[in-house]
Amino acid sequence: MKYYRTIIFIFILLIIAFLAAYNYFKRPFFNEITELTPTPTPKVINEKIVKKDLNTKQKLAQLLVVPFDLNALQQQGEAALTADENTVKNLSWIDKQEPGFVIYFGDKIASSTALLATKNIYESFDETDYLPSIMVDHEGGSVQRLSGEGFTRMDSWQKIVNGYTNVQQQALFQQVAFELYASGIDIVLAPVVDVASNSAVLKTRAAGDVDKLYKAAENFVYIFAQYGVMPVIKHFPGIGASRVDLHDQSSAVSLREEDTLIFSKLLNKFGNIGVMTSHLRLTDKLSGQPCSLSAECLQQFPKEYPDVLLISDDLGMISARSINDSEQLKDLSQVATEAIKAGNHVLLFGNGVSLDEIDLVLHALEQEYQDSASFRAQVDAAVLKVLNLKR
Repeated sequence: MKYYRTIIFIFILLIIAFLAAYNYFKRPFFNEITELTPTPTPKVINEKIVKKDLNTKQKLAQLLVVPFDLNALQQQGEAALTADENTVKNLSWIDKQEPGFVIYFGDKIASSTALLATKNIYESFDETDYLPSIMVDHEGGSVQRLSGEGFTRMDSWQKIVNGYTNVQQQALFQQVAFELYASGIDIVLAPVVDVASNSAVLKTRAAGDVDKLYKAAENFVYIFAQYGVMPVIKHFPGIGASRVDLHDQSSAVSLREEDTLIFSKLLNKFGNIGVMTSHLRLTDKLSGQPCSLSAECLQQFPKEYPDVLLISDDLGMISARSINDSEQLKDLSQVATEAIKAGNHVLLFGNGVSLDEIDLVLHALEQEYQDSASFRAQVDAAVLKVLNLKR
């Protein structure tokens, strides 16, 4: 009986999602799709609507992922829309600045809360606007923001890779992708394809058997793409050998062949998904820069995988801002500028970065856009890629 109640609840959420038009992706992210399950009926989109022209600030805002903590909405429900200062500020900022992406944070967030957040984000936009794409970390285990009522609580990625059969993986991913799709999520920051080593940093977030890891990631990408939820494989070029938490300090490693090979193998099959670039440094390479801020590290993507969307890891992390492994940190605006110059299309800011700080970043990016022709070209190309994703 409990199983049928869950199915009915999910079906109701799907109907709500269709009616409210929360999910607006209309096409898969690769050409060949194996029909593991019936694909949901795509939303009807009015192709005659002409989207508005964007000014410089609006262009740059399209490249930003801004954080939205849903804990107050989870605890207070609709009352938080007027009573919680941070919730009110987030919605007001999104309305004013029109960012390209919003990432949800929170503990045990329910599907009803995610829908409430998305509804209130979108209600101030009209048909001529480019709506923010909603993304979330949803690896399973310790990294699953949406794990309250209406969402399946996933085992750790390591357990899914090593302990689940192929059929079990497909069944789980179908259920989870369906839940995210019905809750208005457009982009999932998963799967983790870092190859585990003796390092304990990633713990159960990573798996060490490359063949099993590839198969699980392949299943994940196929199934989530069927529901219009774009997967983002992470963390390029592979942080499995890192022995420190990149949130707190920088790390330099010597890459193993398998670290990058799995990215290439997946991208050769799925050429237009997302890739998260990490702030990992490579021993005696890249002039000491983290990969995410190095054009040399990311140069293969425009050449070999031109349709991939490159999304930086959280630019507020110490590993992104550290100067030569010292305690001195780069200004966030400088890091954001370097990330675009390196080749990232989308800049992610985590829950530790305030909206006031993001305002300063936007101002600095505007100035660089005005001053540098090469920077303008990179921004315009990135904006075109983002807007094509939304059409």
